[in-house]
Amino acid sequence: MIKRLSVLFIWFSLLATLLCTALYITKPELNADMFSLLPKSHSKLAYGEEAFFKQNANRIMFSFTGNDKNLAHDELKSWLSTHNINSSFELPSIEQLTAVFSPYKYALLSDNYKYRIADKTRFESFYLTQLNQLGNPFVSATIKADISLSLAAFIGDSLKQSQLFSLKDGRLTRSFNQLDYVVLLATIPDDGLSIEESINLASNIKNKVESLKIAFPQTIISYSGALFHTAENAQQAKYEMSLFGGLSILALLLMVFWVFRKVSSILLASLTVLSALAGGAVAMVFLFNTIHLLTLVFAVTLIGIAIDYAFHAMADLAYGNSLYKSGRLTKGTKTALLLSFITTSLGYSCLLGAPISLLSQVAVFVIAGLASAWLFTLIIIPTWQSKLKLSEFSLIKSQQLVCLMEHFNRYKQLVFFVLGLTLIFLFYVKPITFNSDVRLLSASSQQLMLNEEKHLNLMGQLNSQIVFLFAQNAEQLLQKQELLIDDFKRAYPDLKHNGISRWLPSEKAQQNNLIIFNQAIKKDVFTTTETYTGVKVELAKTKLLNYDALINSHFSTLLSTQMFVEPNIAATWFSVSGIPQEEVALRVSDYKDTFIYNKPKQISNLLDNYSQYLLFTLAIAIAVCFVLFSYKFGFRIASVQVVTISASVLGMLWVCNMVQGSISIFNLLGGLLIVGLAIDYLVFYQINKLTAVNVLAISLSAASSMCVFGMLAFSNTPAIFSFGLTVMVGILTVYFLSPLSVLKSQKE
Repeated sequence: MIKRLSVLFIWFSLLATLLCTALYITKPELNADMFSLLPKSHSKLAYGEEAFFKQNANRIMFSFTGNDKNLAHDELKSWLSTHNINSSFELPSIEQLTAVFSPYKYALLSDNYKYRIADKTRFESFYLTQLNQLGNPFVSATIKADISLSLAAFIGDSLKQSQLFSLKDGRLTRSFNQLDYVVLLATIPDDGLSIEESINLASNIKNKVESLKIAFPQTIISYSGALFHTAENAQQAKYEMSLFGGLSILALLLMVFWVFRKVSSILLASLTVLSALAGGAVAMVFLFNTIHLLTLVFAVTLIGIAIDYAFHAMADLAYGNSLYKSGRLTKGTKTALLLSFITTSLGYSCLLGAPISLLSQVAVFVIAGLASAWLFTLIIIPTWQSKLKLSEFSLIKSQQLVCLMEHFNRYKQLVFFVLGLTLIFLFYVKPITFNSDVRLLSASSQQLMLNEEKHLNLMGQLNSQIVFLFAQNAEQLLQKQELLIDDFKRAYPDLKHNGISRWLPSEKAQQNNLIIFNQAIKKDVFTTTETYTGVKVELAKTKLLNYDALINSHFSTLLSTQMFVEPNIAATWFSVSGIPQEEVALRVSDYKDTFIYNKPKQISNLLDNYSQYLLFTLAIAIAVCFVLFSYKFGFRIASVQVVTISASVLGMLWVCNMVQGSISIFNLLGGLLIVGLAIDYLVFYQINKLTAVNVLAISLSAASSMCVFGMLAFSNTPAIFSFGLTVMVGILTVYFLSPLSVLKSQKE
């Protein structure tokens, strides 16, 4: 007994030392941000993302509509500021804009103003109309600096066309769908909030919002932002991880005790799982500095696989305990365990190159965990042989199962023939369709998703398309944007965009504006202006506005959100609506270093490509199995085994397609695991045959996997649900079909 405990102590001391060393060296962080799972974009797009959209991860948005919207807005804004969360979007005042742009008047002309000064009569009507509009803030703020009203038109038209919001009494406001909204945009300090801190902060904010709803019942308040998605997904993942893991272990321990009727067997099963989890954690911590919480949810599947090793080893040792006391596993079991470990590890190794970091982390965790469980099974469990004994009841039931399997084995040809015809008919009636929507990764609530959609509408971004442009300097960049927008307008003159070139025209465009303005002077267009003001409009000789001047002005906050210039690179983005996506893609393709930015679509396309890769991987895995089985067992047995695997996978995918309406990459990931488990069952059946102890171990293996993966099918996260449903259906199919593969080897 002392020797056995000493071996256990040494084994887990080694794992604990390795884990502590890994934690000390890498100091990993847990992460629940769903956006961090996504693969990186094209190198220049990634550069633009970092420059413009990085702050979006820390931005939260609130909208208020109703009778007391202003009071609710002000109270929430004050409360947020006391928690160091400040408003992140402030429009410059008209007076500030006038101070910024007045030195460059006449070089900055809006399209509407250029249309007016092209004809004297047209301009006189425009000029008198503007002067007669009492309280026009653009005219009153700029007329001293520019009697021609070119500056008033430039600021007014640019604000109306590029900004959806107006500033009223220090609040961002907008009318949408016949409702008046007040909007609050705020930024969380980038202090690297932990998962627990994110959950607490989101909870505090939501509690405050709920209290405001009670205080102002006539006001509708909505909130959105990455913080709330992170908090909801983290809470869901923690809940499912503890619930599924706890229930899985409890169910497994009960099954072990029912079969072996010894506390020591429960101890060995638990320690096998603990060894697997520790080994997987060591490898994952060493290789990844940031570990996603969703990885730990998927890692629960390791329990169902690792404990299979313990089942087969304990059943083999317990059965052998009544025949011999060698303290060793039989050759057949050791061979089957080795083949099981190799095949499952090879299956998960396909995930190491996955485009989503989550899948790579799962692969590393499971492969390393299985290696640890396999070594524990070979080295530690045999030393406990004397403490293991199978219950007679379980052996009797297993023998009854053996008789049933042998009976159905006589009709295997008929079973496979009927199954094949059934699958052909089912696939004809309902073919499989694929769904690669990136939203499968999220477990956010329906209400939060609706809030996001509502706020995208308010921001004018729901149906808009984002275009990134890159050039070597600011002038080239602005000229490129002007050409592209003009190209769009020729086909769709009513489109809307927020291009920064509206506020900062290229120097070439400004020079053309000066020419147009001076031509209007020569045509006496401004006679009415001179008559009313008594001031003569002189020929324009204004200096040109450039990026450096604007970035150092009151306009810098808005400019930096859409454009930046560094040595040898300049970048900007703009959104455009009112033009079909295919038209945008067609016209953008004619411009160098210009890209459409649609992250969800890009990721979905990437997932779709990876789904095809997984389908190919499944086909290759089955083909390799056929070759290996032919070498090991002969062509006839290999053919039956491959038919069994193929029928199991096809049946599993069709059922999942029927239940979900489509299948995704996560169904295919489950299919990859099912192929590995199917190979395990087939190998154990072919090596150890239809014996009571072998059937008992495989039945325990299937039951344990069903407990683990079956519970994942109740997850609220679509990805986990798909994975769990696939494996649950697949295990049932494999369990009932795999005994049909048992044939006498030609080599025997």
